[in-house]
Amino acid sequence: MLNSNGLEDVAKKESWVDFGEALEEAVDNPIKYGFRTPSEVLNRVAVLRGKRPHTLRNPLEAYKWLKKRHPNVEKERPAWLGMTLVLFLMKIEELDQVTAEKLAPQVFGGQMRQVQLKAEFDRLRQERVDQHANADLSKLSSPQRAQIFDQTVFKFLMQHGPKVFGTENMQLKDGRSLGSLYPDYVVEIDGKPKVAVEINAYRQRVERQFTVNTLGYLWLLRKLVPEALLIVPQGSGYELNQLAKLRDEIGLDGIRFATLPETGAPRFEDLVMQE
Repeated sequence: MLNSNGLEDVAKKESWVDFGEALEEAVDNPIKYGFRTPSEVLNRVAVLRGKRPHTLRNPLEAYKWLKKRHPNVEKERPAWLGMTLVLFLMKIEELDQVTAEKLAPQVFGGQMRQVQLKAEFDRLRQERVDQHANADLSKLSSPQRAQIFDQTVFKFLMQHGPKVFGTENMQLKDGRSLGSLYPDYVVEIDGKPKVAVEINAYRQRVERQFTVNTLGYLWLLRKLVPEALLIVPQGSGYELNQLAKLRDEIGLDGIRFATLPETGAPRFEDLVMQE
């Protein structure tokens, strides 16, 4: 569409808060701008700003969170407030809401730098992993077990990712950076998305239909990046050999499978690949 019907004004916003506000209004009202879906709006604004569409989601989500959780700050919009500070505070809130509430006055009062906030986020993330390292997993809820395994995978990839993916020039990022269809994490190599990492939590029994659906989702992710990697807990009900067999029978290349211990995987050898 050549005529962006006012999206140029959205794209020209310089402050990330102003841009996030304008972008939220645009994606909530795509018809107003001559589009049918929010994704079309994001794609067009990305073109106007010379960015990739997935990069617009950070200012959008940061603004929405700021408006909901700290409306006074959203109203004042201090010029020094960086988007990354808000994003880290969002992540801290996901881990520990009480800590986030304690830190918020320091963050919005200009008393906490980004490096300090990141250190607090890293501490909470590690604390969450350590708390459950020796937990009786059978007594935990499914969401709790899923969160524990996610943290196990994250810590492992942060420590051993360069060896797993064969390069020091890798970064592990939130999968939402890929766009509306996204995995749990995405591995960027030399600044480009290369591997979609999908994590499936523990299941004692895995139905065939779930297996087929998982393989289909991995193939969709494979359309976005050169490779997709599924990681599941060791000892769970996933029959990765059967999944690999089905993958090969229908000719789906670029999809790999692996297992890790559900809690704690300090050694590179803890990762078991199912080729």
